[in-house]
Amino acid sequence: MRRNQLVAPAYGAVDLSVFKNNKFTLFDRSINAQFRVEMFNLFNRANYAPPDNYLGDGAAFGTITQTIGYYNGAPGIGPGEPFNTQFALKVIF
Repeated sequence: MRRNQLVAPAYGAVDLSVFKNNKFTLFDRSINAQFRVEMFNLFNRANYAPPDNYLGDGAAFGTITQTIGYYNGAPGIGPGEPFNTQFALKVIF
């Protein structure tokens, strides 16, 4: 076989962030507040790990049984996991 003949599934994730900056005065001090909404894996695309390459079990060879997050040791928070949304409020004074 030539080099790079077998290829694992492609990886793709779209992340989106929206920020809103607000300035206001409290007790004669200027305060900045930033409200953030961050969305990870916006289109909820499944990103699979490379296929199993262990030849000892012929039935499992070439099958895909994990997402890329589990494969890299970060289940639930790693890349390729389900759509997640995060809200944050940052106050700068």
